[in-house]
Amino acid sequence: VVSEIMENTAFTEVREAEASPVYDEKVRAVSLLIHEPVQGEFLLLMGQQLLTNLTGLVYGLEPEAIDSKIENDLLAELLNTIAGRFLAAVLPPEQSFLLGLPNQESDPINCPSPPCLTWDFTVEGHPLTMMLHGESILTLA
Repeated sequence: VVSEIMENTAFTEVREAEASPVYDEKVRAVSLLIHEPVQGEFLLLMGQQLLTNLTGLVYGLEPEAIDSKIENDLLAELLNTIAGRFLAAVLPPEQSFLLGLPNQESDPINCPSPPCLTWDFTVEGHPLTMMLHGESILTLA
């Protein structure tokens, strides 16, 4: 799902990372709660440089025209789309779901509350991490 969304939205190739990433720059992250029919939380992390590059690609902006509000909007929209597609894939076709609003995170490096599933990717040579935690959602994943 992550690969499909990133390729269709930002026209970038996504690869599975061979090892857990080391974020050597400022990390930006957004979380999204799942309220129904299961409970849990999605968390999307990426380095600042990747987020700036993706924002420029998606909105057709030069780096100097990009501000943190536009980056926050893109990060939230990417996670919202990924979460919706993921839940549609793991839940029965007739099952609806309820998500919260995306929330910008300030210290997102570790799993907020184990157990967690983590998927690590590289996009344009930069790391991107997707986390999912919450016991009831993890039974579906």
